[in-house]
Amino acid sequence: MKRFFNFQKMKQRKEKHGDRKTITSNRSSTDSKRRACYATRERKGKSINMSYVSLLGDSIIDNKVYVHPGELSVKEHLEDQSGYVFNQLAVDGHTTSDVIEHQLDKVNNKLTTHNVLSIGGNDLLGHLGFLKNNIELTAIEILEQAVVLLAPIKNRYRTIVKNLSQQNPNLLLCTVYEGNLVGDSFYSDVAFASKAMVSMFNDIVFNTASTFNTDVLELRNIFTSPEDYANPIEPSHLGGKKFSKEILQWVNNGR
Repeated sequence: MKRFFNFQKMKQRKEKHGDRKTITSNRSSTDSKRRACYATRERKGKSINMSYVSLLGDSIIDNKVYVHPGELSVKEHLEDQSGYVFNQLAVDGHTTSDVIEHQLDKVNNKLTTHNVLSIGGNDLLGHLGFLKNNIELTAIEILEQAVVLLAPIKNRYRTIVKNLSQQNPNLLLCTVYEGNLVGDSFYSDVAFASKAMVSMFNDIVFNTASTFNTDVLELRNIFTSPEDYANPIEPSHLGGKKFSKEILQWVNNGR
């Protein structure tokens, strides 16, 4: 991650955890759960060769309105690259609260073989006004305030993951990327603070994944160039294609 305030933290994290991978797997601890899940599906007469993937979250998945005519959204890339069934529950603009209220109850647990969750970016954007109004704060002050702002988001995120992991052990959590904020007139003055909050939220993602033994897809290793973004914060056709490729690799490895 390219960020000033996080330079020291990155060094400590690298020394402690090693280089960051695109997909972090906790799969070995849940193999027995997965085998039991597939055995149950087989007893119910479902084919274990057909994957039915539920996609929950926000515009990182629901990016259709941001790609150009003739280009593919994330879901369309997934369908184009596989013969699997994808149930998109993700909605542009949704937050962790929206996932709890409007998406979780729409997951078809009888059919779903894999769940993908990409949420949190809009929760962070909801605090953009605070960041813009307090750009004079020091790095330490920003971090202190961020801890307070992120606490309820963390609780909701863990509620979502707990619910999904109890229904199906095949769960992929996605981190939040940093966006293409450099040079943007609206975001540039809070780019540093927003990256700080993104980093802190992604720590929540990794910690939650460890608690519930789920896998993590590191979007900061996928959305690495300006061409991956349709605007400062939404996936482009190219970024969506890279994203979908990683999702399919995860599904294929876990089938």
